[in-house]
Amino acid sequence: MGDDVAHDEYEGRLFIGGSFREARSGRRFDVVDPCDESVVATAADADAEDVSDAVAAARDAADTTSWATDHELRQRCLQQLQVGLRKETQEIRALQMAEAGICSSVLDSHVEAQIENMSWFNDLIGRFPWETDFPAFSLLGMQSLRRVRYEPYGVVGAITPWNAPFMTDLWKVDHALATGNTVVLKTAPDTPLSGAALARIVAEHTEIPAGVVNVISSADKAIAGEALTADPRVDMFHFTGSPAVGRRIAERAAVGIRKACLELGGKSANLILDDADLDQATGLGVAMCMSSSGQGCALATRMVVHASVYDEVLERLAAIVGVLPWGDPRDSGNVVGPIIRREQLDRMAALVDRARDAGARVLVGGERGDRGGKGFWYLPTVVADVGEDDEIAQTEVFGPVLTVVRYDGDDDEAVRVANNSVYGLSGYVQTSDPERAWRIARRLRTGTVNLGPAFYLSPDTPFGGYGVSGVGREHGEDGFREYLQAKTIAYPQVSA
Repeated sequence: MGDDVAHDEYEGRLFIGGSFREARSGRRFDVVDPCDESVVATAADADAEDVSDAVAAARDAADTTSWATDHELRQRCLQQLQVGLRKETQEIRALQMAEAGICSSVLDSHVEAQIENMSWFNDLIGRFPWETDFPAFSLLGMQSLRRVRYEPYGVVGAITPWNAPFMTDLWKVDHALATGNTVVLKTAPDTPLSGAALARIVAEHTEIPAGVVNVISSADKAIAGEALTADPRVDMFHFTGSPAVGRRIAERAAVGIRKACLELGGKSANLILDDADLDQATGLGVAMCMSSSGQGCALATRMVVHASVYDEVLERLAAIVGVLPWGDPRDSGNVVGPIIRREQLDRMAALVDRARDAGARVLVGGERGDRGGKGFWYLPTVVADVGEDDEIAQTEVFGPVLTVVRYDGDDDEAVRVANNSVYGLSGYVQTSDPERAWRIARRLRTGTVNLGPAFYLSPDTPFGGYGVSGVGREHGEDGFREYLQAKTIAYPQVSA
């Protein structure tokens, strides 16, 4: 079965308390293919009452089932989920192209790799130190032994973005469940079908108890989001999305002093030093910017280039990006697909237009693409001669737009320019000197750094940001512990 697999009707209902149902209002909304603006399917339009029902189901499952304490059950159920996802891979791939416009050329990293990466977290359930005993400690005249236990928070409100819907839905659900929490997953309005598909696979392929997983969709992200974050029965929030929404969630979570992990935006710098292999650096730089049509938070969208190689780099960038294939994401030859919606396309075009008006030079692209007057397209673009403080150098564009900033001076200057951002999600360093790369990496104020042809994303190491790029981590034991609370139990040492 190929990536063009067709489905008469994708699942689009709410999943609450182990069952699919329509929204209380009976309303549905259209899910639009950004390639041609056709309707892929419809999804249930949840309101505050539906959200309350989902939280109630998650709360009941957290309080009355053995999910939090039965590690063997959790491990078995999540292994079942992994097997079920493997069987449904082609449908999942088709969904990513249909509702999010993700190019098939990168879908292996969005789908298959993420399904296989579940093994690391699922295995961690069996080897994590859930309880650790400490030797006696004397204080206040008492000899006390201590035992540290790790326990789940309870109910996790997971809120995911549209740019990588299956990937982020799976991360949050798998990580929350592996640690013994129950979850209410609120999907993005543009991409609700991926979450509904995940719920269907949970229902059809696993023994996960009713209420442990709940999935809601809503045409208005604010209505469902406000209802979820206002509900005191939710113990923790895990959000991926924009800094503005992240701030709002943090404010809401502060009521009741509830935990919030926030993976937010980025404007990651790619440092091209004076001794870099320019063919490799520019080819890699384009790939790391244009992958997923530039709609990725940790992509290398801000290239910071030493003056001595600046003109050579621009020449190479124009040659590469000028012929970069774009169009139908179902065509495996295309690198850049559509923009998710018209509002995002308008915002991106305005950013580039303002940069051009302010004196920046658009080497290639810089305009909307046309495919029969349908869909939301923007040509792969390089904007050069940008000042480090200019709007387009400081703002996350979230599209196929590479911003190039020139710097003079030594590595101190390179680091200063790279760190001149409110964001701190990722960084990239291109140099032929490994020791030089490591020196710079240690000074970058980012949660991840990539040296040369390397990329940070893996299940066993943490991912997250500094500054406006967020708080908390996903993946690795650091990400596992984000979903857990530590409890110390002291008890008296009994003399033999």
